[in-house]
Amino acid sequence: MNLYLLIDHNDIYGSEKNLNDAYELIKNIPSVTLINYISGFSAQLYLNDNSVESGKIQANLIDSLLSKAGKESINRWVATITKQAEKGNAPLLIWEYSNLKFYTLIFNNFNNLPTRDLTNEEARKVYDAYLIVNALVNSKPDVENLKKQAKNFEEHIEDLTIPTFIYQKDYSSTLDFSNQVTRGVLFFKYLESHPVFCKVISDYYKTKNVQGYLRMFRNLMILFTELGIGPNEKRKQIADLEEYCKVKIVDLEYINTLCINDEVSTYQEDESFSKLREKFLYRFNDYRFFILNVNFLIDQFYKAQVFSFNNFLKKNNIENDFLSIKGKEFMEEIYLPKVIASCFPSYIKYFGKEAVNSNGEELCDMYFRSANRVCLMEFKDVLLNAKIKNQQDKKSLFNEFEKKFVKNQRNRPKGITQLVNAIKDIIHNSVLFDEEIPIQQIEFFPVILYTDFTFGVEGLNKIYKEKFQDEIQKLQLKNIVIHDVTFINLSYLELHEDYLANGVLNFFDLIIGFHNHIKDPNYKLTPFEVYSRFYMNKYIKENYGLPNTYQELLKEIVQA
Repeated sequence: MNLYLLIDHNDIYGSEKNLNDAYELIKNIPSVTLINYISGFSAQLYLNDNSVESGKIQANLIDSLLSKAGKESINRWVATITKQAEKGNAPLLIWEYSNLKFYTLIFNNFNNLPTRDLTNEEARKVYDAYLIVNALVNSKPDVENLKKQAKNFEEHIEDLTIPTFIYQKDYSSTLDFSNQVTRGVLFFKYLESHPVFCKVISDYYKTKNVQGYLRMFRNLMILFTELGIGPNEKRKQIADLEEYCKVKIVDLEYINTLCINDEVSTYQEDESFSKLREKFLYRFNDYRFFILNVNFLIDQFYKAQVFSFNNFLKKNNIENDFLSIKGKEFMEEIYLPKVIASCFPSYIKYFGKEAVNSNGEELCDMYFRSANRVCLMEFKDVLLNAKIKNQQDKKSLFNEFEKKFVKNQRNRPKGITQLVNAIKDIIHNSVLFDEEIPIQQIEFFPVILYTDFTFGVEGLNKIYKEKFQDEIQKLQLKNIVIHDVTFINLSYLELHEDYLANGVLNFFDLIIGFHNHIKDPNYKLTPFEVYSRFYMNKYIKENYGLPNTYQELLKEIVQA
């Protein structure tokens, strides 16, 4: 089992240090200088935390400190990474989760010293402090111990790796940009047309100091543009908005609501870095702003807005169950049918109450068919509790999985159980709402469609594929083709809308290819999205660029 190894203080110096030691190291270094470095690390790592460029990016970031820290620090680093590489580990120093932890170190030890570049001695101190933070981070997954334990797990290594590493999914670079924008625009259209929420949405915008969601999104778009994420652009961590302000296409009143400056003196870290998610900018001066985390910026288009509006409703005693209402009314009944219709325009499609079983009850969340191939989908627009993800307790974590994918606390069928029941009903009673289905030749493609990235953790599909197979075998069916259950992120459909709609990608063939791929023991834990990237790189020559739905909505934002 090859793992990335986060190099820490003990690896370099052979000694343990604590956060108090890290505080001492940075206490006389200008805090804004430290923010400049750490936000720079974050900007450079975005989309490069696990790519072909990762090694080069890591080397450049490390060199920004070590080139000043001196020969002794360089020699120790080279010796350490050489030793770890010989053990089969992939050593790294800079990691996004460590960056977030380092912000806590800065904020809890904040000073107002004039910003300047690091001296050579200060560069060594920052390097050492970062190593101490890495030691704190490494107290979660013990890589060497994991390798020893792995020998005892054999075919079920996922029972070890999922509880250990699932929390890391929240801090990997998100590929969700265009689809977060799309969700966000349609979400606010839903709110503005809702009989209850339309009455308070203008008050919500006032709390943001912005005239409507389109104007808000335009501001966010400009921040994202300032990062320089494009293929031939120079990455930067600071957004300079002065020229935008001159032509009045940026609203500083809104931008300032996203700044953490006023919260620094009382900053407290929690398991989800909630305050940083809400306020991901640091104001350097009237027009220049450090972008502390790219993922948290992208979240502002949709995910963060959902929670922000939910908090607004609760604070004003308007609605206490908004997240459930949003999940049902917006995601299931409005957004999801739109996504499926865009991806599969020529398929036979039924949603929710349209797709009923022999008892007149909902068969599944989505049913769509092409010839004899039938996809049955259960949609999970739910989030895994942050505490559960971070405590690394297998029993608690897997109990949560069971509630979402087998049966809930009220013993109602969920996930794969719903899919098994749907298949059983079709086999025994046909499909009452799809009269043209060739019932004797059906191929079933059961899918769990989810929105929480953590459900894409390596090995989770394997666990529920095996549970699904066990349930299907109990039915003792003959001459019925039932493919293994597949866990797919909704973002896959959103981002590949045009490829699917134009037939460049065949959804059913992809699923078959995926399950053939993971029969190889070397790839048995691979998630569908990882296989899809491999497939796209190897077989698909067309490049449709950004999804058509996003491009149409972008026109509305640009005109705001």
